[in-house]
Amino acid sequence: MLDNRPIGVFDSGIGGLTIVKNLMSILPNEDIIYFGDIARIPYGTKSRATIQKFAAQTAKFLIEQEVKAIIIACNTISAIAKDIVQEIAKAIPVIDVITAGVSLVDNLNTVGVIATPATINSNAYALQIHKKNPNIEVYSNPCGLFVSMIEEGFVSGQIVELVAKEYLSYFHDKNIQALILGCTHYPIIKESIAKILDVKLIDPSLQASKMLYSLLFENKLLNTTKSNPEYKFYVTDIPLKFRSVGEMFLQTEMQHLEIVSLDSY
Repeated sequence: MLDNRPIGVFDSGIGGLTIVKNLMSILPNEDIIYFGDIARIPYGTKSRATIQKFAAQTAKFLIEQEVKAIIIACNTISAIAKDIVQEIAKAIPVIDVITAGVSLVDNLNTVGVIATPATINSNAYALQIHKKNPNIEVYSNPCGLFVSMIEEGFVSGQIVELVAKEYLSYFHDKNIQALILGCTHYPIIKESIAKILDVKLIDPSLQASKMLYSLLFENKLLNTTKSNPEYKFYVTDIPLKFRSVGEMFLQTEMQHLEIVSLDSY
């Protein structure tokens, strides 16, 4: 059966484009709708109630676009509002990046997590990891500046490495076997992270993309036509560097980029 409905991906900002890039490779026939709530970033420092409200608005917008599946690219929303998104989506499957990341730690003894303050404070990664294996030691550290830094276009060089060194010094005496990049922005600076911390880096955004492929395949929801896929990017604001940084993430042009308001949702 052919299902040519688009895939919906959403994040608070630009980081979820790492998932879009993965999907372009893993699911090359699929249309994709991306929503980035640029006007209201960062989510990671906002209250639980505000994050839940924003997540509900975005979910309603994507359902209106008739998507066949949703990936929550925002770790903060995955931690705090996944149930709300699934409730609004009803039968439409929802994959979140925290579940995706946690699926890769089964055989480890010690794991580090870096994420936004809201994600770390929710303890979502540690809770899900301990559901799978209560014996895994989890060390978490919030990296509040990473998102703003990346969205401003700082993705390599001395500034990035200085900030990363400050945050990652927390893990130097923890003997972690792997580090979960608990925000979809973070894979963009993984080379800088790898210079400072010599451990396996777990990328939940890549795993979420692989999980979506399996889900679509198993439920016969794949678009098997060999046509040119359509990629649409909706945002609540377009800052000066958004297009250039976004196209650097994607390594292709953002041809359909449109500002929308969520006030009516």
